[in-house]
Amino acid sequence: MADQPRSEVSRDDGFSSVVRAVVPDVVRRRYTLKFALILLIMGITVGVIGATATGMLSSEVENNVEQEYEDLATQQANAVEKWVQRNSVSVKLASKNAVLSRTDPSARYDIRRELATTGGNLYGARSTYVINRSEAGTRIVASPQFPYDVDVSQTSRHWIANVSLTEMGVADVRVTDVHDVGNGPVIAFISPIQNAPNRFLVIEYDVNRLARSLEQGRSSRFTQVVDDEGTVQVASGSSEILRPYGSEAAQEPLRRAAALQGSGESAGVIARFGPHPEVLDEEYTVGFAPVTVQNTDLDWTVVVHQPTSEAFAFVEAISLYGRLATVAGMTFIVLIGAAIGLSTTRSINRLRHLAEQLQAGDLDVDVHSPRIDSIGELYGAFDDMRASLKRQIEEAEQAREEAEVSRAEAVQMNAYLQNKAAEYSETMRECAAGDLTRRLETDGENEAMDRIATEFNAMVEELEATTAEVKRFAEEVEEAGEVLQTSSDSVRVTSEHVADSVQAISDDAYDQKERLEAVAEEIDEVVDALVDYADDHDEVDFEEPLTQFNEIVQQVHGVATTSQKTLAESELVAGAAEEQAAELNEVSGRAQELTRNARALGDVLDTFEVDADAGADRGEDGLRTNGDSPEPER
Repeated sequence: MADQPRSEVSRDDGFSSVVRAVVPDVVRRRYTLKFALILLIMGITVGVIGATATGMLSSEVENNVEQEYEDLATQQANAVEKWVQRNSVSVKLASKNAVLSRTDPSARYDIRRELATTGGNLYGARSTYVINRSEAGTRIVASPQFPYDVDVSQTSRHWIANVSLTEMGVADVRVTDVHDVGNGPVIAFISPIQNAPNRFLVIEYDVNRLARSLEQGRSSRFTQVVDDEGTVQVASGSSEILRPYGSEAAQEPLRRAAALQGSGESAGVIARFGPHPEVLDEEYTVGFAPVTVQNTDLDWTVVVHQPTSEAFAFVEAISLYGRLATVAGMTFIVLIGAAIGLSTTRSINRLRHLAEQLQAGDLDVDVHSPRIDSIGELYGAFDDMRASLKRQIEEAEQAREEAEVSRAEAVQMNAYLQNKAAEYSETMRECAAGDLTRRLETDGENEAMDRIATEFNAMVEELEATTAEVKRFAEEVEEAGEVLQTSSDSVRVTSEHVADSVQAISDDAYDQKERLEAVAEEIDEVVDALVDYADDHDEVDFEEPLTQFNEIVQQVHGVATTSQKTLAESELVAGAAEEQAAELNEVSGRAQELTRNARALGDVLDTFEVDADAGADRGEDGLRTNGDSPEPER
């Protein structure tokens, strides 16, 4: 516990506080109730985790099943589309046979022979015939299955007359709905014959063959193809073909498939639908996908059905086994926990009873357990504690007797120390009041008290000597400060006089410079006048006087320049004198402050009573004596 970080202890205390605040006291007092509560929490946790995991797994598998039905519906729709496209291409290619466009009297035999050959080469073809459409009606031109030049209304193909064949190009193929022709349902593919207007090739395909290709191999799953009017076009049972596909409510997959057109989705699924007795008399899963074939007007929907109980059998099994596993896990935890809890509770209750006996003072009780786990170690620790307590009690008895003797000695020593302390306290109080001549006396009774007295006396002697030296130093500082202040005042006055004299010299030099400049200007004017006069009177020789005048002008200018330099130097001297006076003012102020502080220090030190000779002969420490004039050590 001592090595545990403070932050971890704080967190543990915080968590324990929360637990104590939440858990009732009646539970906290009973270990059995606490253990049962923990088991309950563990059981609930396992149950929640198991139920959640089972639900997630069931949902995932159910999504997979739904995706499987969407994919299956898409595959079946693609199969129907490929079947229609393949047959359309076959009929389109067969209609380009030039024999079929012949109209001569012997052509019907050649056409019939070609149709027989074509029908034999096409897988699933039931009937092949060529018809001619006119205002008089629709007649069969040639066919291996029908008489020559018979009106279709007189045959089982009377519905051919109602098929719209207008505006068909040579590349178009018309796919009809499913019709029952007596020997089974068929789908007719009609294509115009090249180079023969109003003549068309008709090939009928067996719907049962398409239905068998859509079978899933499972008796419970079946596929149907339904048109937009809700009529079954393809089914595994012939009796179901051309029957209505359930009620309005059962046709919901057809409506959803129609909505998928142009949405980008190819299929959909209704996971739990029905029951609809016309389709299935129990709840079922249905996948749907629209059939889309280019260049045809088919509007079919492929629907795949299977009872929900079978489609989601694996999902139900996962859900069931998941719940069973969760219940089994909870039961296992409760049983194992109960067994461990009862055993632990019995051991703890027995240990608590032994602890109560030890608390009552019975240190001869047998503390033993056959367990080798933490509970057994706790029993061993209690036994060690019992033996240790017994040994400590015996040692305490012996120590008590020794303590009685020591107590008497301590009382006597305490009285001596109190008396000595009172004596020392009185002497120390007088020293603190300023009488540094007092000393503590030693009597040899107690080494510690004698050591205190010796060290205190040495300290007071040192303090007395130091105080005497400081007092002498303060007096000397006060006298030196007064002398320094007097000297600085005299020098300052002198500096001020020098500054005033230099200023006067500067003013005179300035006036002299101006007078010399005026004289120089006047001489210049006289020289100019003489020059003008000399120019007008050639008979008079003014060369030598002019030369002399020029020399005089140069000398005057030189003197003016010298006056200018003198003026500048005078100003520098005056500025230096003023700065020196200012510095001397500052020195004088500091000398006054030093004298004032030294006088205050002397007043304070006068309150101490010291020996007059104390500190006079000190050597290297603090102040030292040089003749009759002591000075600070430097």
